[in-house]
Amino acid sequence: MSDFLVDQVFDGGILLASLVALIAGLISFASPCVIPLVPGYLAYVGGVAGSRRKVLTGATLFVLGFSILFISYGALFGELGSRIISNGENLARLLGALTILFGLIFLFPDKFYRSYKIPFVAKSGLLSAPLLGSMFGLGWTPCIGPTLAAVQTISIIEASALRGAILSFAYCIGLGLPFILFALLIDKSKSLQERIARRGKLISIIGGVFLITIGLMQIFGIWESLMAGLRGTIADFVPVV
Repeated sequence: MSDFLVDQVFDGGILLASLVALIAGLISFASPCVIPLVPGYLAYVGGVAGSRRKVLTGATLFVLGFSILFISYGALFGELGSRIISNGENLARLLGALTILFGLIFLFPDKFYRSYKIPFVAKSGLLSAPLLGSMFGLGWTPCIGPTLAAVQTISIIEASALRGAILSFAYCIGLGLPFILFALLIDKSKSLQERIARRGKLISIIGGVFLITIGLMQIFGIWESLMAGLRGTIADFVPVV
């Protein structure tokens, strides 16, 4: 079992791919269509007059709600990749082109950012926090879609349901950890949120350039060469247990 996990977790440069997914999650959080919503979500899941502990618990459950959804996406796309990997080179180029498209969308957020708000209002409080997190994952997919979809293109290339789930888990850390940190700093989060929001356009540009760079690496085979190099570097890794 340990050999299987090592092969799945380390093969294919999954650590670097996970770092890319983590950065994509952070970019999603700081995007102009997510960061302004943070105070409202924290108040909703923790109760309007909730204590710091209650807000923190609610934020954690909220993050858990959309993490389950996104991790299932990653496993699904990873499994899909494992079934069509025989055309891996052409697939990587196609997915690279899609990633570049996602990057261009990020460069022009005013024209492309959309969110579909599910016509259902959950009751505020801790019990509804995971459901609200799932609703966030579904309703704001068009908004955070460029970065989330870019992570799923990497999941397809990794061609493994487990590695796809790992990449989505890393993405959820990038997207969800700031929610939890804002809950911890609830007294100061408003000013921090405003500072990030003022730099929203710059963050979108950085995110767009980041995705376009990943897409170009996929198209020209640089990504796969990098992954192959990392496979060689850790091929002799032996777990302690």
